[in-house]
Amino acid sequence: MNPILRLIYQSLKLLVRACFRLYYRRTIINRSGLHFNRPAILVSNHPNTLMDPLNAAEQVPMIVHFLANAGLFKSRLGNWFFNTFFCIPIERPEDTEGKPLNNRESFARCDAFLGQGGCLYIAPEGYSFVERRLRPLKTGTARIALSAENAKAFELGLCIVPVGLSYEAPQRFGSRVLINVGEPIWAKDYREAYESGSFMAPKMLTADLAERLRALIIDTRDDAEGLLVSRLEQLLRNSRPVPEALHFSRTKALIERLREWHSDRPEQYQAFAEEVAKYFEQLHALRTSDAALARPPRPLALHLAGLVLFFPLYLYGLTNNFLPAYIPLLLTRKLKLYTGYDSTVKILSGLITFPLFYFLQTRLVYGLYDGHTALLYLISLLPAGLFAWHFRRHQGRVLDYLRLRRHKKQAAALRELREEAWSAGLADEHDSTSDPY
Repeated sequence: MNPILRLIYQSLKLLVRACFRLYYRRTIINRSGLHFNRPAILVSNHPNTLMDPLNAAEQVPMIVHFLANAGLFKSRLGNWFFNTFFCIPIERPEDTEGKPLNNRESFARCDAFLGQGGCLYIAPEGYSFVERRLRPLKTGTARIALSAENAKAFELGLCIVPVGLSYEAPQRFGSRVLINVGEPIWAKDYREAYESGSFMAPKMLTADLAERLRALIIDTRDDAEGLLVSRLEQLLRNSRPVPEALHFSRTKALIERLREWHSDRPEQYQAFAEEVAKYFEQLHALRTSDAALARPPRPLALHLAGLVLFFPLYLYGLTNNFLPAYIPLLLTRKLKLYTGYDSTVKILSGLITFPLFYFLQTRLVYGLYDGHTALLYLISLLPAGLFAWHFRRHQGRVLDYLRLRRHKKQAAALRELREEAWSAGLADEHDSTSDPY
């Protein structure tokens, strides 16, 4: 590979890693599963557009190429840029304006790239949806893997590495994301089916890949189940917080339990879901949160003292970071794109606004004072901004609690409703029906 392109790739990789560490609270299960150096196809579910391939590929030491939709290559600039920077086009029905798909050249490029020991990222769902479920997989990933392996007489040693991505709130800064790396699937294991001349090998491999991916993500059946699970996760996080990997396992077990309940006692299940919905609707009506009810700030006087003591630092961080942080947020609102692009727009625009404003502000301080003061000011900007964000979140929880205190009767009713929901649907998770607070 051209050494300049290699340098650009490694530089971009470091930039992506830094951005993701700031933007998300990431947990990686089986990180070593991404530390390979062999022909491989890296796959993941696809709920968050550009963030998904980057979250999946950022830990891989190899230079990863990406299978991207052909629409990105239509312009002269797009064709040069994406072909130069590690992408291979793949046609989808909406890319051809009704014409038959023609991916022979792209498949040949994949065969050659993988045959030389490369690593290729593919999103086998084909499309991005902000959902906590796996959509039906296309067979293209399996066909590419089997074709590349067949070109080397099934001695290439190519594997498919599945990565499950579970976002708490994909478009929100500071939200959690779990990156769950599964065991590889070896293309050579499907040699007999492939050489039989049937079309079963790609289907078999795709079915096995779908099963592997479902085990690695929070896979709900529909929006109703997804909303209920999300609400129950809030109750569990606030009453019984555990490390993210354990929370993932707990949520998977909870989904299985809910489905058994729905199958065996549908009326009780429906009543429970309505009770949970009622609880969250009342929280919303009072402009408060479950965390304020489950984990009230104690002692309150200490928090109020912290508000007074640290408010000047909060104000410093807010005023010096407001514009570079607000402009990306405003841009997502003005563009009105599909919500799956929100985090992409925020991060890409933030890569412009933060350096630009930090530079201008530091120049201003340098002009007013001296170089030493300007350097100290520049170093303080990002930590002060992060402190302001955490401070605001914390004081928001205190404010939620104060709203509850103003409505004591409603708070008592909410607490009783929460206890009923806990006992009905979550108590067995902890072998106890006791007060969860």
